[in-house]
Amino acid sequence: MKTAIDWLKFRTKTGPFETFEALRPMFGSLGYLLQAKTGAKPMDGWKFALEISLAGDIALGRIDYGGESQREWVRVNITGEGCGFVESWEEAERLGDVLEESEITRLDIQLTTRHGEITDQRIADAHAAGLFTAGGRPPEMRSIMSSDPSAGKTRYIGNRKYDKFCRCYEKGFEMIQRVKGLLPHSEDLGKCGVQYEGEMCQVNELYRVEVEFKNKTKFIPWMAIGRRDHVFAGAYPFCAALLPDVPHMALHTIPDFKAKTELERALDYLRVSYGPTLRAAVMAHGGDESKVMKRIMSETPSRALIEAGGLTVDHE
Repeated sequence: MKTAIDWLKFRTKTGPFETFEALRPMFGSLGYLLQAKTGAKPMDGWKFALEISLAGDIALGRIDYGGESQREWVRVNITGEGCGFVESWEEAERLGDVLEESEITRLDIQLTTRHGEITDQRIADAHAAGLFTAGGRPPEMRSIMSSDPSAGKTRYIGNRKYDKFCRCYEKGFEMIQRVKGLLPHSEDLGKCGVQYEGEMCQVNELYRVEVEFKNKTKFIPWMAIGRRDHVFAGAYPFCAALLPDVPHMALHTIPDFKAKTELERALDYLRVSYGPTLRAAVMAHGGDESKVMKRIMSETPSRALIEAGGLTVDHE
């Protein structure tokens, strides 16, 4: 994978402590160090909260639960720092099968380039060229600049209230701010070296593009974790240009997903319940499937599937 997960937020109907235990496998060899610290301050109307940490020292995220208005949901946030300690995203993807009624509500996917492939000017030019427009009106771009050249530049594209929001920033300058006071005075800190994932990089060549996906109107499947390159490439034409050899994976609107799911569920039921009978019927009619379908098919379509939107989306 060329991209990485930088935030994972989901909710489930599984209890908070059972959910916490289900997180251990995704942290691999560090899983046994995971701790759930009670007494954290609840947020956003939740009644209780657990802090997820490594050995009680490194905060990885939180679990919020309880409260009459929450309807038995449990909310989990794994922060950007917490995602950095994940050893198995395959195990994270399996949470969709392990936890009850689990659904991703936010997924941040980032691409970090290390050798000057992306610059602040390239982002500005791409926005002006409409390469962050993915249907509809072009998203607004907000720029954060500083009189201090070592502070780095940041571009925010879109609105965080919507399904997609993009952050583009000079990652090297962000990193060097943490140790700036320990470095000798320099007129150009951009030429200093910083270590990123075991590789020494020049500060002004390290850049990050991060897309925040939320389930406002789009469904985020658990498979998006394992296909994060595809989802990132499908976000904007600019992201597709950064990963030219990666197939695009567009997230479906929630109504479209429901329509596809309802039809798939109905077909699965038919296969399990009547599949053997239908196969025997086809064999009895010399392999002529059309003759069997003509014999059993109704003149009118399912009203339930029509109401679910089953005839309004592409099922290819």
